[in-house]
Amino acid sequence: MPEGSSLFYLPGRLPLGFNPQTNKIEILPNFRGKKVYSVCAFPPPAYLRLYNPASVVKNRKVLPLWAYTACGFFRDKFYITAIRIDKRVRQSPRFYNNSLVRKEIKLILRTYPHNRLYRHLSNCALNYNCLAAKNLFLKRWEAPLPTARFCNAHCLGCLSHQDSDCAPSHQRINFKPAVSEIAEVMANHLMVAREAIVSFGQGCEGEPLLEAERIAQSIEKVRRKTSRGTINMNTNASIPKKVEVLCKAGIDSFRVSLNSPQDKFYNLYFKPAGYKFSQVIESIAIAKKYNKFVSVNLFVFPGFTDSAQEIKSLVNFIKNTGIDMIQWRNLNIDPEHYKEIMPKGNLNPQGILYLLSVVEEKFPYLKMGYFNLPKEQFV
Repeated sequence: MPEGSSLFYLPGRLPLGFNPQTNKIEILPNFRGKKVYSVCAFPPPAYLRLYNPASVVKNRKVLPLWAYTACGFFRDKFYITAIRIDKRVRQSPRFYNNSLVRKEIKLILRTYPHNRLYRHLSNCALNYNCLAAKNLFLKRWEAPLPTARFCNAHCLGCLSHQDSDCAPSHQRINFKPAVSEIAEVMANHLMVAREAIVSFGQGCEGEPLLEAERIAQSIEKVRRKTSRGTINMNTNASIPKKVEVLCKAGIDSFRVSLNSPQDKFYNLYFKPAGYKFSQVIESIAIAKKYNKFVSVNLFVFPGFTDSAQEIKSLVNFIKNTGIDMIQWRNLNIDPEHYKEIMPKGNLNPQGILYLLSVVEEKFPYLKMGYFNLPKEQFV
């Protein structure tokens, strides 16, 4: 189990295990007279989950939004079913000194006391342990620029707004940053940070395309100061006209989130309000027309993402869109909750490793990883 992983117990769920004496998979309801629960792990950034935890649900309760990963114990060590999907060391736990983060936050807030975006992101860094927000104050790598209070989708796994029994893990931004505030944070990071990236579209906000004009003005203002660094947007790509506005303003890249390249399954997860999956495809085409770098943020769920039909659909999607990269991301959601809304029956899963091998073999030029890239690494 890699450094930075978290262990969870799963209430109301009993563990399953293979008993070599009976040669069977068995339920373990208790151990030495004590009640037990199933245990799982949450891997750190850059690791992709291969299997969900093996458990039997006895008392149904919607779990918080984490990537629940199968976990085992052998010879005094924990092991998890995951692989490293990105060699980059960004967001490795050893690079985050919280004392230094607090010191830098104090300095920034004294220097820019009227910038509400800095105050918002300081809360993300200190209270939500947001590593991207910490990057901002440590002047390196990718930093967040939340701007949008509202969204035009109602995703099952939304981190900042939930209509279900599952509580969101973040509070959404509750103010509309001024162009001056956005540009100030953006310019300060791009001009000094190592491998500088700023990204609109964060877990603590809605859909940034809804603020496209404001963002475009901020980009134009900053690009008059510096050409350094990469300006990115993490988006659902729902409004093609807004994508074009941003392309003309000078944005460098887009990361488009998908749980599936099939519209029927996309709709079940994203629950789009006022747009269709075809508009997502159109937005990607517009971004490519302007020679922008486009990656897909693929929410991976073992047993579904690696099903035979999903693999076939993903291959066709890559061929038809000409995307530049796939970021393989664990879908943070209660496995039982996700399975309830996805198709029932045998999906004929092929395994996550098989899925990766198919994509790598058919598209050797396609970049694969976990993190957004600086523009120097686009080619």
